[in-house]
Amino acid sequence: MAEWTYDRKRVAAAMRKSGVVVVMNKSHIQTPEHFVTTMWEVYKAGFVSECTFRIDPDLLKEGMQELTKLRAESPQDNPFLLGVGSIINPKELEMAIDMGFDMIVAPANVMGGYADGVELVKITHAANRFCAPAIFTPTEFGYFVERDDGNEPDAVKIFPARSHGPKGLGDLLAPYVRDRHKDRIIMPTGAVDFVTGPEYIKTISSRGYFPALGMSAPLKIVVDRKEPGNVDVIRESLEDFKTKFEAAKSA
Repeated sequence: MAEWTYDRKRVAAAMRKSGVVVVMNKSHIQTPEHFVTTMWEVYKAGFVSECTFRIDPDLLKEGMQELTKLRAESPQDNPFLLGVGSIINPKELEMAIDMGFDMIVAPANVMGGYADGVELVKITHAANRFCAPAIFTPTEFGYFVERDDGNEPDAVKIFPARSHGPKGLGDLLAPYVRDRHKDRIIMPTGAVDFVTGPEYIKTISSRGYFPALGMSAPLKIVVDRKEPGNVDVIRESLEDFKTKFEAAKSA
């Protein structure tokens, strides 16, 4: 099996191709087998996979042994990338890197206390991992995108997006419309689905940024039926979301 090389640009390309990051939590994953199956099916459906650290880290560690093998065997032109989110402290950040995730997403200042949030970027980039810290205010957004020290994150997560809504997010981005920010990845997460998703896409695109939507909505049927790890239900849920999402974008 070939040794895997971490590449932030590879992750960015996958996010731009997909436009959707499917976020999964304890409602979707309750065993290592569920973890492997769900991440793999999300990838096969054409989306980027992101589990969260709300799931037992020991479960994730066990599942990653199989997932990293599948990743190494995936085609170079369509790599199976492994994302993790809800990283909230330095210990979890270290664990996520050690487990072998390609993409690391955080909801707040991972470093805690009075530590600068940019340390998250420095640590993940030193390990060649794609980094997406979250912001909520214009000041926080400016902190990450208006840097002149080379420590800009690969994407900026907006969380909780629910509190802004598409219009509010557009207002947040408006002061930061500059040519130098064109096509930077913005990832709203929180109450994003096939209904709100198209509005977020329009709003973010209109400000010159690139939208990549973080959501659990593609796995809604899995939760509704309480069938974590059921391949048939996972596939049905992903296809149902695709149909509804494409229809909503075309409306």
